[in-house]
Amino acid sequence: MKEDLSVFDNIIYYLENEGLEYDLLEHDHVHSSEQAARVRGTSLEEAAKALVLQGKKNDEKKYFMCVVSGHKRLDLKKIKEVTGFPNVSLASPEKVLELTGLEVGKIPPFPFLFDLDGYVDKGVLENEYVCFSAASNFKSVRMRSKEWRVIASVPDKDIAKS
Repeated sequence: MKEDLSVFDNIIYYLENEGLEYDLLEHDHVHSSEQAARVRGTSLEEAAKALVLQGKKNDEKKYFMCVVSGHKRLDLKKIKEVTGFPNVSLASPEKVLELTGLEVGKIPPFPFLFDLDGYVDKGVLENEYVCFSAASNFKSVRMRSKEWRVIASVPDKDIAKS
């Protein structure tokens, strides 16, 4: 399967440019956080799921990214409070592809790469490491969560539930 690795190249560029330590993991094709943790040999808690959402308020529509741990679910009620949008939902797979150039499941947790606002659940930062898709079903990055936060530049909020 041929993949467009331009977003992957951008991720590696930013990590290298900032002098951040990371492990690049290459693995079999995965579809879920559970599968990814298993093939990566990492915990599900370390998985950083990047979700693209759509917020609506009157005639205003906005897209943004939320990052949650692999073992948690996004709490839409809390997202509504954080963003001020009374209507929030996951963006359609077609819209995610349009906004990011990537399919759902390949989205790395770097909102700035896609000119999106972003939020990270505090639970992600409780782990020493984060592991995430590197814009591929076959490549992942594992790095210290504090260092990921520096480059991702996202505010931490209480936006997930078990």
